[in-house]
Amino acid sequence: MPEERKIVIIEPEGPEEWYAPLEETGKLEFFYPEGPIDQRMVRKVSEHAYGAIITSSCGFSADDMEVLPSLRIIAKCGGKPSSVDIGAATEKGIAVTYVPGANSTTVAEFTVMLLLDCLRRFPFVSKAIGKGLNRNTTDMFGRELRGKTVGLIGYGAVGQEVAKLLWGFGCQVEVYDPLYVPQGNEPEFVSFNKTMEEILPAVDVLSLHCSLNRSTRGMISERELGMMKPTSGIINTARAQLIDEEAMERVLREKRLAFAALDVFAVEPPGPEHPLLGLENVILTPHLASWTPEALYREVRGAVDSVLALCRGAEIPGLINPEFREYDHAR
Repeated sequence: MPEERKIVIIEPEGPEEWYAPLEETGKLEFFYPEGPIDQRMVRKVSEHAYGAIITSSCGFSADDMEVLPSLRIIAKCGGKPSSVDIGAATEKGIAVTYVPGANSTTVAEFTVMLLLDCLRRFPFVSKAIGKGLNRNTTDMFGRELRGKTVGLIGYGAVGQEVAKLLWGFGCQVEVYDPLYVPQGNEPEFVSFNKTMEEILPAVDVLSLHCSLNRSTRGMISERELGMMKPTSGIINTARAQLIDEEAMERVLREKRLAFAALDVFAVEPPGPEHPLLGLENVILTPHLASWTPEALYREVRGAVDSVLALCRGAEIPGLINPEFREYDHAR
């Protein structure tokens, strides 16, 4: 066994035995962070590592890679990494991988659950009996999902799964995704729009399912939120940085937006001082939309397989930057 190969698993998803196939490649080291993962931690645990398996809580910058000359692969469990410098990795001969489709259905189910919880005001009504309230002593009206207009920003794997689930509720789905090219066989209840501004005034719920990049960072700000109906709300199971959190806090507190459900945050885990904590029209969950054993196993297995493939010289599943090989040979 090549002991010189160190594979570090940062914030492991699932039991350690899921990673056992990697033992044929070298030594496994598991790192369980107690809080946010900062640059110092990343560099320390990845020192002399051949490969790193990460989650969305961990990232690698160009500067990190500069001081980690042994690193050959960064394998992300789940969707594409938004905190890994892909260009720098390519130039350093480092493969970057993800596991497409591993949690699409899982996140879609969670998204629709949040949507229903918000419309039916579940956080409030679920506490009513404990407060001695009933439907005749206070306003407990919720709203139906059936017939509502739902806007999807992003029509990739998760967005498409959400649309499929919404079909059963008789919803109209309005999509904005400048990267998606309609194939002509999309469901009749799904419409595609050229700009996000077209759909904002019409939707009852806006759900985000796009990746984080320069063009999408902060795409939902005070201006965009102001275009939405005061009876509408927003769901974010994608990336926190897509939304201006301060702007969203203002519109929610001022009742210019009816509700919000967030599973992602700029700093994770969010602390007890988070400004939206405690608001009755807000649901906050700790980034667990994909947190099921079925999805986690698929994510881990995909990341493990990508590391094994590199070690064996085989085709690497989920490879984002195939150009890395040009630089890898020069190392």
